[in-house]
Amino acid sequence: MLSIFLVILFALLTVFIIKAFIFQDEENMKELSKQYQKTVQTFYPRGAILDRNGINFSDKNENPSLPVPNNINFKVGKTFIGNIQINDQTTTKDAVKGISGLQLYYDSLLNGGPPIKIKAQIDANGNIIDEKSYTAVNDHINEGNTVHTTVDYHIQEYTENYLGNFLKENNFKGGSVILTNIKTGEILAMASNDNTLNKNMLSYQPGSVFKILTLALAVENNVVDLDEEFNCTGKIKIGSVTRYCHEGKGHGKITAKEGLSLSCNEVFYRLAKRLNVKDKKGNIISNKIIDYAHTLGFGSPNDKQNKNKKFILEYNDYYSFVPEKIYNNMDTFNLALGQGDVQATPLLLNTIMSAIANGGTGYYPYIVESVKSPSEEIIEIKKNQIFDLHLSPKTIKVLQQALGMTCSAPEFIFQTR
Repeated sequence: MLSIFLVILFALLTVFIIKAFIFQDEENMKELSKQYQKTVQTFYPRGAILDRNGINFSDKNENPSLPVPNNINFKVGKTFIGNIQINDQTTTKDAVKGISGLQLYYDSLLNGGPPIKIKAQIDANGNIIDEKSYTAVNDHINEGNTVHTTVDYHIQEYTENYLGNFLKENNFKGGSVILTNIKTGEILAMASNDNTLNKNMLSYQPGSVFKILTLALAVENNVVDLDEEFNCTGKIKIGSVTRYCHEGKGHGKITAKEGLSLSCNEVFYRLAKRLNVKDKKGNIISNKIIDYAHTLGFGSPNDKQNKNKKFILEYNDYYSFVPEKIYNNMDTFNLALGQGDVQATPLLLNTIMSAIANGGTGYYPYIVESVKSPSEEIIEIKKNQIFDLHLSPKTIKVLQQALGMTCSAPEFIFQTR
């Protein structure tokens, strides 16, 4: 009986093998083919993003033995390069989409066509049999255009490492850095510790950095004598409320320029009060700082989107703004110190500081020098946009001197209460 069973079992096995190998059962053949060939790399054709010296920001090829580089993996420069989204279920050019940064802005120009699959023969254990036997499925020329940026790869890498170490050592949650050439507006480095949102484009309360505008308007409107002394006791009475200077004991007697170098709240509150605009009854209705800020690109808290967008990576939902009006001295205090309904992007603050350093007139920052086709045809080239502070040479000189004093003050910190 056992021998009969074994004969029947052997016969069934023989029939299965004949069906699979001789008649080439379609389903079984598909499974068998997987054992002999597999995709070792998918190449998503995409244009390169280069630094100012022609260095490719993309990481080296995933598989060094393959001669096909991918332009989709980045470690350095992700703040401005942005992220991509891969859909490996499609074989069309939509397999890769830019979702942020330059990848999003130039998505259609960077797209190089449908993905190419690199396949190789493997043995039963999944090991590649012959590394010279690679075949390309759906092979075609990369049609992606090249984006030439103004960024220096080495400065960018150093800046990112420095920012990361600085945040870690000081236990800070976040930070951002923009480094620009004040003579041209070229961005040499742009770093942010967030790979999802570029913090240089987000808006924050600028705090004491905004005091630069308060001092500029005070000098421009001749409401302060640069030799005038202010007495800082550390406490500032505003009606029934007490506000403080960051120096608890007060700075004592200091001038306006010294006030900036020491970030004295007392000095800048007094200057801002002199810039208030009042109606016939003496009621505060505005401040000259507000109108001036609008000329520099600040909007209103009630704006629904960024109306003054000048930079290709700026977000529509984040922008710099100042209050539409102020109504009392507390509003004046907050405005003077960059608090309350005052927000600014690091990008705009960088633009203002660069213009001061450059003598009052500069350029809006830009990060792309040109876009070129695979045949080196220029598709897009930079367009410099002038940024003018609309301040007199006298005021600019005062700001430069005051900022120079700030840099040399070892005890200085931008801090408000």
